[in-house]
Amino acid sequence: MEFHKLLYIVTLVKIATFALGVPVFAQITQAPSNSSQSSCRATKVSTPIFKEPSTSSNAIRILPAQTKIVLAYIPVSGDRFVRIKSPTSGFIQTAALKFCQTNNKAQNLLNKPVIGSVCRRIVRTETIRRQPSIKGDFITTLDPNTIVFVNLVTGNIVKSYKSENYIWVEIDLSRSFPGELSGNGWIANTDLVNAPGLSSLAYCS
Repeated sequence: MEFHKLLYIVTLVKIATFALGVPVFAQITQAPSNSSQSSCRATKVSTPIFKEPSTSSNAIRILPAQTKIVLAYIPVSGDRFVRIKSPTSGFIQTAALKFCQTNNKAQNLLNKPVIGSVCRRIVRTETIRRQPSIKGDFITTLDPNTIVFVNLVTGNIVKSYKSENYIWVEIDLSRSFPGELSGNGWIANTDLVNAPGLSSLAYCS
């Protein structure tokens, strides 16, 4: 009887020790509370969650495409894996992620946009690249209704560049995605060959 009591006490001590250790670990991996929105991502394709940051590690589960996840921290440029804390804990490949879609369905086109306005809404899924070229370094993919901010030049004209039959528009990444991206990127706003009358960007209301 005494042996069972001792075993019970030892078990309780182990559980308590584990419970006390969890918050410390959580403080290290959790993103700051004020960056909960910036830590939101979604899967581009069906992709596995790994136990460790390696494809040779055990796969915990498979997440379907378009699944929203919450990062434990914002990965730095070049990281191939990042830890997530929702919908399950583990590691996911950064290449399989995209930014969460911004819920701005109320945004509409303006007949007469405000002069000097830099706010734009993504009309259709587009890719941001580091240079104004379809061969430019990939940065991220944006879903429709995502809000971004363009750069202007003298005279409140949007900074653009014609290349490879596209009209490219420069995006201010620091303002569009504060705390996540920096510098500038480019979106192919108009396809001069296949859809010359369509734009990938609309004015914010």
